[in-house]
Amino acid sequence: MRFAVLLLAFLAVPALSAQHAVPSDGQWLIEPGDHAGKIQLNIRSGDDRHSSNWGRDVPLSELVGLSTADMGGSGATVHFKIVRSAGTLDCEGWFRGGKGSGHFSYQPNPDFVAALNKRGINAPTAWEQFEMTMAGVGLDLVDELKRQAYELPTAEQLARMGTHGVDLEYVRDIGARGYHLRDSESLVRMRAHGVDPDFIESLSGAGYKDLSAEELVRLRDHGVDPEFIASLDSTGYKNLGTEALVRLRDHGVDEDYIARMKEIGYAPSNPEELVESRDHGVDPSYIASLKAAGYDGLSLQDLRRARDHGVTRGFVQRVKARGYGNPSLNEVIRLRDRSLD
Repeated sequence: MRFAVLLLAFLAVPALSAQHAVPSDGQWLIEPGDHAGKIQLNIRSGDDRHSSNWGRDVPLSELVGLSTADMGGSGATVHFKIVRSAGTLDCEGWFRGGKGSGHFSYQPNPDFVAALNKRGINAPTAWEQFEMTMAGVGLDLVDELKRQAYELPTAEQLARMGTHGVDLEYVRDIGARGYHLRDSESLVRMRAHGVDPDFIESLSGAGYKDLSAEELVRLRDHGVDPEFIASLDSTGYKNLGTEALVRLRDHGVDEDYIARMKEIGYAPSNPEELVESRDHGVDPSYIASLKAAGYDGLSLQDLRRARDHGVTRGFVQRVKARGYGNPSLNEVIRLRDRSLD
C-alpha cells in the first residue's frame, strides 16, 4: 500500500491511556522491509499491567547511525537513534542476517512541547507525547493543518491522529484532492475506514468526483469500488447515486444476478426493483419454477407477492390436482392464505 497502515495497540488494565506509565525503555526488533530502503520496525514496551506494541515500515534513513552494512553483520553490536520531533529512542542491540533486536531508552523532547504551546496547543500528557513520538507526529503536521484552515487540534487529538495514521502526507494528499475537512476527527474517520488518496482517485476515474467525506466512508465501508461500479455499467446501470450503489452492493444485486434476470426478461429501468426482488427471494430459479407451473410473464411486483405468500410450483400443482383447474395467481394466493395444503 502507498500509505503504510500504522499499527499502534495500547493495552491497559485497568487504566486509561492518559494514565499509562510512559516507558523509559523497551525492546526493538527490525526485519527487512518489503520495499527498497525501508525496514520493518517493531517497538515493544511496558510491563504486565501496561504494554504497547508498535510496528511500521519506515525508511532506513530515519534510524540515525544504522547502515545496511550494520544490518548485514553477524552479531556485531549496533547503536543508533530514532529521532522524532516529540522525542528520541536511543537504541542498542545486534544484527544477524538482516534481522536485529535490542533495547532502547526513551527521552521526550521538551522543546516540542514548547513549540506546541507557541502554536496555541496545550501541553500533551507524557503518554500522549510518547504516542506522538511513536507515530512521528511533528510540527509540520500542525502547520499544515493551520494552512488548510483546520480547527486547532488539542494535544489529545494530535496523538489520536498519529495513532490512526493521519500524517503530513495524508493531509496534504487529500487536501490536494479538495478535501479540507476542518476538524481532525473527520480526518481520523476517513483514515480509519481506509479512505486514502488512491481510493479517492479510483472513484474519480469511475466518474464519482467531489464526493463528501461521509460518502467516501460509506462507499468504502460497503465495498463499493471501481470494479463493482464497472460491473454495473456493463449491465446498463450507469451514473447511479452513491446510495443506490450501496443498496445494490448490500443486497447482493451484482453483475451475475442482473445478467441472469435480464436473460429471462426482467431488466427494470429502476434498479431498486431488483433490490426489492432480491430481498423477497425472487431469483431466476423461482421465476422459472412459476413459469413451469403455468404462470409466465408475471411482473416483478406479482412475483414478490407470490413469494411472500409462499406460492411455489409444488403448491400450484397440488391446487390443480384438487380440481381447481387453472386458477389465477390471485386465487392461488387466497388458497395459500387459507392454509390449503
